[in-house]
Amino acid sequence: MAYRMKSFILVILLVSTALSSSAIAEVEDDTPEQVRLSLGTTSTEMVVSWITADHSDGVVEWGFANDNLSFSELGINHTYSADGWDGVIHSAAMNSLLPATEYHYRVGDSIGGWSSISTFSTSPENDTRVRIGIIADMDVTNAAEDVVSSMASHDLDLVLFSGDISYAYDGTRLWDEVNGDEWDEWGRQYEPVSSTVPTMFAVGNHENEEQDGCAGCGFQAYLSRIDMPYEASGSDSEFWYSFNFSMFHIVSISSEHDYSEESSQYQWLENDLVNANQDREAHPWLITMFHRPMYSSTESGHGSEIDFRDAIEPLLVEQNVDIVIAGHDHNYERTFPVDSESAYQTDTNTFLKPEAPIHLLVGTGGRFLYLGASSNPEWSAHFESTTHGYGVLELLDKDSIQFTFYDDDNGDVLDIFTIGRVNVVTPEHTPVPSSDGILLKVAGLVIIASIIGLFIWKRRTKTDDSDSEE
Repeated sequence: MAYRMKSFILVILLVSTALSSSAIAEVEDDTPEQVRLSLGTTSTEMVVSWITADHSDGVVEWGFANDNLSFSELGINHTYSADGWDGVIHSAAMNSLLPATEYHYRVGDSIGGWSSISTFSTSPENDTRVRIGIIADMDVTNAAEDVVSSMASHDLDLVLFSGDISYAYDGTRLWDEVNGDEWDEWGRQYEPVSSTVPTMFAVGNHENEEQDGCAGCGFQAYLSRIDMPYEASGSDSEFWYSFNFSMFHIVSISSEHDYSEESSQYQWLENDLVNANQDREAHPWLITMFHRPMYSSTESGHGSEIDFRDAIEPLLVEQNVDIVIAGHDHNYERTFPVDSESAYQTDTNTFLKPEAPIHLLVGTGGRFLYLGASSNPEWSAHFESTTHGYGVLELLDKDSIQFTFYDDDNGDVLDIFTIGRVNVVTPEHTPVPSSDGILLKVAGLVIIASIIGLFIWKRRTKTDDSDSEE
């Protein structure tokens, strides 16, 4: 069984190589690219970052129409040297923004060139509908392109990205020279979403490039490219922070750093959640995200992070966290309300005042899938391992939220549930069976794996023949 599992995983890794997008390309000129929005330190601020090859100057211009970019702010810039990357990272803050307002903006200058004009909307007014995209484990692949394209058409207000972003240092690719330029490919791939919708991140294990063989790299690339407003929430680290958005209080922590009760991360998290509970009238919904899942029933991936769960879960339950978001395992899974593996309200997908958090594992952003089965524990409400996709968490009103998981191919609803504070809330969609097209997908993967296997066998045979001639 162990041998079969290892062989199965090897095949999947090989298939992932074949499904990768076009060859890695470095930043070649000073026209702004990889434009990405993130929330600022206050609700009236939006931060934009972009990348150029060498040009160190740049501004952001914004306004209420394409022909009325009447505000501007000078950007700042920096670079980094990890994983052989070469380029300039710029950022600037658009401030004094009005709520629930559409803005138009561009970045660059007349010397290096301007980006195209994009639009974004600031946070909706309280108690109006909000759509938050949820994703993790993306990579640079054709599947990731499909996910991004589908997300970009979904009228999202915010995206929560729960780690493992670009896989810039990755030993599973067989013929690419994998280096920091992979971050650039990811930035270009994600730009249809990132240039119009702010994205907030949690750090994943693949952001630690040291573990993948890049000596001395650590999290340097991630910290240089991803700038989250941690100080605004009293955090002393870029790896854990919180913010308010609409009627949500959202907390991002790190499963990659010390989370023991004595750690600064744990102490900050406890304090932040206590304060958030005192603010439930203004922000009644409490969301926590990180990378490694506390609950995962896959038989072909990493599974539940028990130590992490033992350390952090009691705090999340005690402080009445509503939704927990993770990735790491490359499949989708939703739990029932669960605490210490004990599940509640296991006969419904319309939850009323649940006694514990519901956990979402959305590691389906584009990286190769873990095509194994679930071990079917009682706490697992829904499991998908044969499709990429993304989640959308919606504020319906102050007292109710809805979560939907969408397939990336057709936009089919594969899973949906609601949580009500006052009344049971009927879901707005009906899930479709997820088996449509699976046989075709599996057949295609088998064919691709066979071709790659033949290619490797031929190269190995050629090498052996050369060695014997010597």
